[in-house]
Amino acid sequence: MLRKLTPHAVIIISAMYFVFFFIDRVNASMAFINNPITKGLLFALCVLAIYNAVALIRDNRKRARYLERRKLARHEKKAGE
Repeated sequence: MLRKLTPHAVIIISAMYFVFFFIDRVNASMAFINNPITKGLLFALCVLAIYNAVALIRDNRKRARYLERRKLARHEKKAGE
């Protein structure tokens, strides 16, 4: 379940950062970027992005191993015929 939610959370927090950045550029006195809440969101974004990347790498390696085993099994089946 967590793997399904992290990409969505990363997209939402990233979109929030785009909004904060543009608002901060228009009105610097709002100080959206230099805010404790924004810093907490940045930390959450970093953690979620790392988790998401590790899960994707793990899934890609698992799929590659599966495909290699499948290819090897087909090759052995052809050799046995």
